[in-house]
Amino acid sequence: MWGLRLQNTLGLFVTLLIHLTLSLDYDCDHELWDEVTQGRLVKNLEFSCTSGRVTWHAPYGGLFIEIKGPLKEHKLCIKAESIHTSALISSIGNNGRPKRLFTIEETPKNGRQHTHSMCFPAYGSTLLFMEPATGAFVSAKIILDYDVDLNPKYGEDACSPCTDEELLYNYCSSDFVAIGHVTAIDSSPAANRLSVKIDMLKQQSSKYFKKHQEADKYYTGKLYTPSHCKMEHSNDKFVFMGKIKFNRAELVCAPTYEDFADLQKRSKLKGTTLCS
Repeated sequence: MWGLRLQNTLGLFVTLLIHLTLSLDYDCDHELWDEVTQGRLVKNLEFSCTSGRVTWHAPYGGLFIEIKGPLKEHKLCIKAESIHTSALISSIGNNGRPKRLFTIEETPKNGRQHTHSMCFPAYGSTLLFMEPATGAFVSAKIILDYDVDLNPKYGEDACSPCTDEELLYNYCSSDFVAIGHVTAIDSSPAANRLSVKIDMLKQQSSKYFKKHQEADKYYTGKLYTPSHCKMEHSNDKFVFMGKIKFNRAELVCAPTYEDFADLQKRSKLKGTTLCS
C-alpha cells in the first residue's frame, strides 16, 4: 500500500511542483497546517540548518523536506513520531527514486507515542519525503526532528579519546561543557547511559542538567555513548563535552580534569587556545 501511494504521489509531484510548492523556509523549526495550504497534494520545504524540527498538523498528501548539508561527507540523523496517523518516511536518491527508510505506526489510544530514529552518511543536500496514511484525522500530526553532524565518527573511531586539537575545539563549540563525576553506568544494546553528578557547568545550550532542589550545589543528568564503546567506572573527575541531540546529551569528549587543565596551560603558552 505504501509503495503504490508513494509512486503515485511522486509522479504527480513532477507536473505540479511549480503550482504546489510552499515558500522556502530557512528557519530551523517549522510548523504547517494543511488547512492553510488548502489541501495541496505536495508541499516542499528547504532548510539550511544543522538541527531543527518540522511539525505537520492535519497532514494530507505528501511533504518533501530538503536538508542542505555541506559538500562533504557528514552524518544526518532523523527522528520521527506520528499522532493519530501512520506515516511513511523515505529518502529520494539522485536518480529520483524513493528509498523507504521506515514506517511509523499509528499511536493507540492512551498508548505511548510511536517514534523511530536513524542516522546515515550524507553528502550535500538530502531530500526526504513524508506521507501520512489515507484518511488522517484533523487531529493527526507528524513530527520530524533532524540533526546534521558535520564531523562524524564511525565504528571504533567513535570510542577513541579526543585528540588535543579536538579537545580544544569541543571545549569552545560543544552544546555542553560540564565538570563532574560518573556515578553509574547502564549498558544496553541501544546505548551506554552514564549517570553523572556535575560540580560545575561551564556551558549548556539548553537546561538539560538540572538541580533536584534550588539549594543543591550540584547538577545531575544522563550522558549517552554508542553501545559498542566499552565503558569502565572511574572515580576520576572529568570534563564532559558533547552535543544535545533529540533532547539527550551525547558525550563527545571526556578528558580527566587534571589532563585537560594541563592541556589548557600548555595551549595558553603556545597561543593555541580557541576560547577562554
